[in-house]
Amino acid sequence: MKKYIKLYPYYVSKSIKARLQYRFDALIGILGFLLENAILFSTMYLTISAIPSLNGWTLDMMGFLYGYYLIPKSIDHILSDQIWQLSNGGITRGILDKYLTKPLNPLFQLIAEMIQLEGFGEFILGIAFLIIFTPQMMITWTFGKILALIICALFATLFFFSIKLIFGSLSFWTKRSIEVMTTVYDISNFAKYPIDIFNKFIRIFLTFVIPFSVVIFFPVRAIIFNENIWLTTLYVVTASLSILTISYIIWKKGLKHYESAGS
Repeated sequence: MKKYIKLYPYYVSKSIKARLQYRFDALIGILGFLLENAILFSTMYLTISAIPSLNGWTLDMMGFLYGYYLIPKSIDHILSDQIWQLSNGGITRGILDKYLTKPLNPLFQLIAEMIQLEGFGEFILGIAFLIIFTPQMMITWTFGKILALIICALFATLFFFSIKLIFGSLSFWTKRSIEVMTTVYDISNFAKYPIDIFNKFIRIFLTFVIPFSVVIFFPVRAIIFNENIWLTTLYVVTASLSILTISYIIWKKGLKHYESAGS
């Protein structure tokens, strides 16, 4: 573990230097993701602005929820977006060949190889939304609440990564799983809304099958409505570690099926 902790900053530094060789492209990417999410939120804001509240949720609450949603999603985007290459024909191109020739964990190399600077656009907007909408709700902040919310955000990031790894690893058998992976990953958009507005099937799906609402919506609800935030944190940690365990098992089994693309 110590070896990987020492190596990771080296990989990150190397990746950032490579990306900054094209600084204008990196800046455009960051601004693009910031603008895209700002437009999406504006659309949502205008759509429900005529409604005083959505099952008890005001527009300010929705803005806070959206901002929180962007934090773990953006961190995952920045740190582990290389997983998409695995599902997008990477297996048939033999992208893992170079990793398997080195005495390092292939998954570590795959993740650490590339830092996606575009994700900072989402991260900046998420922080901005939290700053803008938090004062409107008169939340009584304590050290415990802040710490719990940070822990939830970190494990939610782990959850996003695990979902990508599960469906990216399917490409070991299917050779290409980008369509399924995109569809499942986009289900996270439901977590931007109060879960109570959905029908029973969707509520069950987002809570027990692919629990995006558990790791995104539940912590925000606990903060806003003064529920037991530490019990909610336990739910988030449990859901994230469970999905992470499943994802790594699938990855390991898939890696055994991997065949080099040859030369």
